[in-house]
Amino acid sequence: MLLPAQYEAAPWVSVHRDSSNSDRAPFATTGKVTVLWSALDGAALINPGSINDRGVLFVTSARGRTFSNLHAIGPDGKILWEAPPQRDRDGLDAFAGFNAPVLDHDGDVYIGDSNQLWAFHPDGRRKWVARLPEGSGSFVYQVISRQGYVGGITTEGWVLFFDRTSGSPAVKPFRLPRGEAPATGPHLPGLWQGGLVDHDAGKLFEKIAFGFGVQVANAPAVHPTTGRIFITAAGPKEGDRYSGRLYGLDIVDGEVKIGFSTRMDGGSGTSPSISPDGRYVYCAGEDGVILAIDADSGAVRWSAQGEGLLSPSLAADGTILTGNIFGDPTVIALNPRDGSQLWARDYSDYARTRLPELAPEPSLAASGKPVMRLMSVISLSSNLVWAGFSLGYEFRPAGSAKPLISPHKSVVCALSIATGELQHCTDVRDTLEGIISIGAGGRLYASHTSIFSSTAYFGYRSLLPARFRVPSRPVGGLTALGPVAPCDQLGIEADAIRRGHARAIDALKAGDDRGARVAIDQVRAQLLIARQSVERLPGAADGAYTAALDTSLAALGDGGPLSVEAIRSLDADLPDPSCRPAAKRP
Repeated sequence: MLLPAQYEAAPWVSVHRDSSNSDRAPFATTGKVTVLWSALDGAALINPGSINDRGVLFVTSARGRTFSNLHAIGPDGKILWEAPPQRDRDGLDAFAGFNAPVLDHDGDVYIGDSNQLWAFHPDGRRKWVARLPEGSGSFVYQVISRQGYVGGITTEGWVLFFDRTSGSPAVKPFRLPRGEAPATGPHLPGLWQGGLVDHDAGKLFEKIAFGFGVQVANAPAVHPTTGRIFITAAGPKEGDRYSGRLYGLDIVDGEVKIGFSTRMDGGSGTSPSISPDGRYVYCAGEDGVILAIDADSGAVRWSAQGEGLLSPSLAADGTILTGNIFGDPTVIALNPRDGSQLWARDYSDYARTRLPELAPEPSLAASGKPVMRLMSVISLSSNLVWAGFSLGYEFRPAGSAKPLISPHKSVVCALSIATGELQHCTDVRDTLEGIISIGAGGRLYASHTSIFSSTAYFGYRSLLPARFRVPSRPVGGLTALGPVAPCDQLGIEADAIRRGHARAIDALKAGDDRGARVAIDQVRAQLLIARQSVERLPGAADGAYTAALDTSLAALGDGGPLSVEAIRSLDADLPDPSCRPAAKRP
């Protein structure tokens, strides 16, 4: 799955999929999906969870005491097990809800809460629990270091790592240089009311989500080869301006050392992401300026004006995807060489096909034209961009620096990587301010974080004219989507394998052994997921197709020498799935 050895070889093993925070699954998906099931009604979910190699999701929620805050959900939507309900501070508490579990190569599950780090076996048995140092804050997601330690960086800037076998401290605790974050964030009355999130946890979640009041509000990235850990954090205040820092951290002889500290404008900004070749780290400050930073030296290679504060997502060729949740354009693609804009798209034309134009309300809604706004972090499969959007009407309440949206519909959409053109959208039941994770069989899992739906419903609904009001109460939860036609998914995977073979052959002919190896590594990841897809989509493929996948996996699994003839033989021996006419082969 193109993951470092310490992680499970599974589709989506941490919050941003992998240690590089790429938000990219290295396998192909069909763009035409439909809703399969929903789960965890009544809980706003920050993340859709991590997915193991058997298709089990490990999802956190944050409803607090008397509720479980960690759930294992099978591919059919049924809950397999849950952590014991929270009773006191010694239980797995609601603060786990901002974290996504991280999965190691044994399949074990690690998750932090307000004061502890927990380890579970895949069947739900507790492995160990370790208490965090008093006053250190809560983890903002967990990672696994190159040494195999599990841990991360807390809201107060403490770097903490633990032995995965015993839970004992593995690294001397280290605190980042103190910075100063803005004391307040956007005004969002009604946020997560109605039991969607525990009240105390919600106050911290709001700070983390909007980057105020905490030292660290983002997920670390771990370089897949050097092991350097990258994190954005609040920097010192400079006059009346806030600054941020990107830190490159190294673990040396059981201690954390700062490799570099690079300044950003505006505050702690976004989670960092590492380029596919490992040379650069991308992040943005609160001012929306995206930086490309040398992963070794910390020098800024280029900067580019971005939009909004979404963490950068990376296509396989290095293209940087970001977006704007408060205005136009909605989704933006940047060239990794210099930060120049490759394309930018506003999808409000689609909104006007789904919602009527309304009479404006001058005091609140200057326009009654429907708009479409990006809500989620951008995710990618190898062939498509995936994002969650809300369709609705903008309004600007008194005291708000930016317009808000009253969401009337929410959709998950597939976009072209090359142009951003909208390919297909599927209606879902609530707003999607979290992440869309991607699994075998063309499965997508979308978390309903309900930020804008709860604000519009509980906070502003009574202030808006009836025609602009959000039409239904937010429900939160998790939505699973899958292919409308399972055969399309298997056919797309087979085509992706063949294209990978062709890239490897072209590279070998050009004398580019490294390029050939990269192409074959991508083929191997696609073969693994194709094999799992066959199991998730029974009846869509015959034994010959499955046997060919197994033969290819065995042939490519030893990392031995590559040859044009061997790859051509594998390609020739790969039949189409039995449900797909052979004439459709590329």
